[in-house]
Parts: sequence; C-alpha cells; structure tokens
Amino acid sequence: MQVTSSVESKKIDISKELWFFLMFNCVGFTVWPLMVYYLARTLQFSFFLDLSLRTWAEHIVYGPLGVISADTLRSIAFLLFPYLSFLGLRLLLTQSHKK
Repeated sequence: MQVTSSVESKKIDISKELWFFLMFNCVGFTVWPLMVYYLARTLQFSFFLDLSLRTWAEHIVYGPLGVISADTLRSIAFLLFPYLSFLGLRLLLTQSHKK
C-alpha cells in the first residue's frame, strides 16, 4: 500500500508569474490608456470631449514619467492598474479557495 501525503505544495511558478506580470503590464502601458480615453469619450465625459488623444497620451498619461513628482506616482498607478487589480483578484480567489 502506498502512502500519500496531503501536504499542499506552496511553490510559486516563477515563469507563470513573470508572464502574468508581462502580459498585464503590456496591456497597462499600451491598451489601457486607449480604452479609458475612448470609453470616456463615448460616455461623453466633458473633460475628454475637449481633449485630443495626443494631449491625453503626451501630457497626462506618459508625460509625467519623465520627471519625479506626484504626477509620476499617479501616472504609474494608472498604468499598473490592470496588473494590480488582477493580482488582487487572484489573491482573493486563492484565499477563498483555501477556506
């Protein structure tokens, strides 16, 4: 008779985590700002109706990354939002699965 252990392995698959990080940060730095811009224009937010895509990208989203300021932190948080939100969702699902 073979004895099996019910100890769960807590190893982290680094390659899976790296691809997860890479995919959502690529989305966050490329597609996410466009989705926000066009969705806000579709929903007719007054701020975005008078704003060109070039101004949105150069001055609001990517522009503050050139200098260190409070706007830099806001811009980084905005660009990392897809990754951080799905990471939080994964953590919640993992915790609820363990209970």
